[in-house]
Amino acid sequence: MNSTDLKMFSLPNLITASNFMCGMFSIVMAFFGRLEISALLLIMGMIFDFFDGFVARKLGTKSLFGKDLDSLADLVSFGLAPGILMFVTIELRLNGNLSATYLKFHDFQFNKATDWLCFCSLSIPFFSLFRLAKFNNDTRQSNRFIGVPTPANALFFIFFPLLYWQIGTENTLPVEPSYPWVLNPFFMAFTALVFPLLLISEIPLLSLKVQHFTFKTNIYQCLLVGISLITIFVVRIYALPIIVILYLILSIIEHNTRKRHEIQSRN
Repeated sequence: MNSTDLKMFSLPNLITASNFMCGMFSIVMAFFGRLEISALLLIMGMIFDFFDGFVARKLGTKSLFGKDLDSLADLVSFGLAPGILMFVTIELRLNGNLSATYLKFHDFQFNKATDWLCFCSLSIPFFSLFRLAKFNNDTRQSNRFIGVPTPANALFFIFFPLLYWQIGTENTLPVEPSYPWVLNPFFMAFTALVFPLLLISEIPLLSLKVQHFTFKTNIYQCLLVGISLITIFVVRIYALPIIVILYLILSIIEHNTRKRHEIQSRN
């Protein structure tokens, strides 16, 4: 094994590979109905995704190979895995278990309109694919994002399976629990179709890649982290979509404020 081969297995690339493996295990767990483990594996993948770039910058080992590896890992962990997770969650809401789903696909019997709802979740990996290709070739996205990044999109969608799992574990009665409107299969399918469009949008968004550890240069990132922690403490699982929406709002405010200052400085 030569030095080039060894560079493939550098610390940042191994962290990226850990993100990839989290996505793979998440898919396996989803197919076996372990929604909570599947969702937690995606959160672990997000942690690895944050640190691979951070470590690469600190070690000075950023490379095109690492960039491509990161995109492939992100496609699995934040595109395919959340899509499969939503697929399974919609099926569980419709049938209560996955046995009916396995039988439906085995016999290829899609007799009702609701039998097709689960396929709406495949919009998540579809738009994630284009999002990541766009990111790799868009020079505007070196210090900030254009469009919702795939980890934020994944964070939004793991809310649904986690809420479904939580309600199921809290139910001690031998009857189906009462689910909130956000777990309506039609609402979940519609959301899975529409929300991923933000992945390829032209909305300017904050990057969480911290360049300088000062409050002044990272004020909006600090606000996002601070408010997010409070929200998690107060509303628990419901904090996940709120955090993503807060991220969008703060990003738009930051962009408009920065543009206004640039115009004023030119005048």
